[in-house]
Amino acid sequence: MVVEQSQVCVIPEDIPLDVASILACGVLTGFGAVVNTAQVKAGSTVAVIGCGGVGINSIQGAVHAGASQVIALDLLDDKLELAQQFGATHGVNSADKDCVERVVALTGGRGVDYVFVTVGAKAAIEQSVNLLAKSGTAVIVGMPASGVMAQYDPGELAARGQSVLGSKMGSGSVKRDIPKLAALYQSGELKLDQMISGRYALEDINEAIASVKRGEALRNVVIF
Repeated sequence: MVVEQSQVCVIPEDIPLDVASILACGVLTGFGAVVNTAQVKAGSTVAVIGCGGVGINSIQGAVHAGASQVIALDLLDDKLELAQQFGATHGVNSADKDCVERVVALTGGRGVDYVFVTVGAKAAIEQSVNLLAKSGTAVIVGMPASGVMAQYDPGELAARGQSVLGSKMGSGSVKRDIPKLAALYQSGELKLDQMISGRYALEDINEAIASVKRGEALRNVVIF
């Protein structure tokens, strides 16, 4: 592959290449949204909407930042159980009618300091601002389809001193962040092996893609 030099960095030789291969989009995007874009402070409360490959790494980023609560939200209960293996303190099904009330109740009636929306869904983006405490920040990480418009009350947002941030690729720098993530993996603080749902030969790539589309995988690796 030919890439621009800014997209190349050196990683330790003892990191397996199949593990190293997932450091890019999913890990950097989710983790970086927390530590780079939002710069979450220790003791903060965090909610993550969507517990796929990106959302799991926003959860790991929140744990790394020292968040006091990390609340995972997803439509699938098995994804919520998985999120707790990566450090989520609570799981709430975002399809439940009382989802917002449950998240607010978990924070003692305040709402969360940060919400990370890791799915590109209009409903999730609109739901995020309702979870925020005063002066809270919603971070849009997942990319909706072009032309999708979300609605919220700007007067309420202003009155409560809240913010909405966009985060592309975790506001990351390949040469700065990939070595840092590799070091966190080596120290045992960043879970990567557990994110690989399956390893596929090149001739089985269609099945690897199909399993992702069925929502069965966090990350599949094609080995050739």
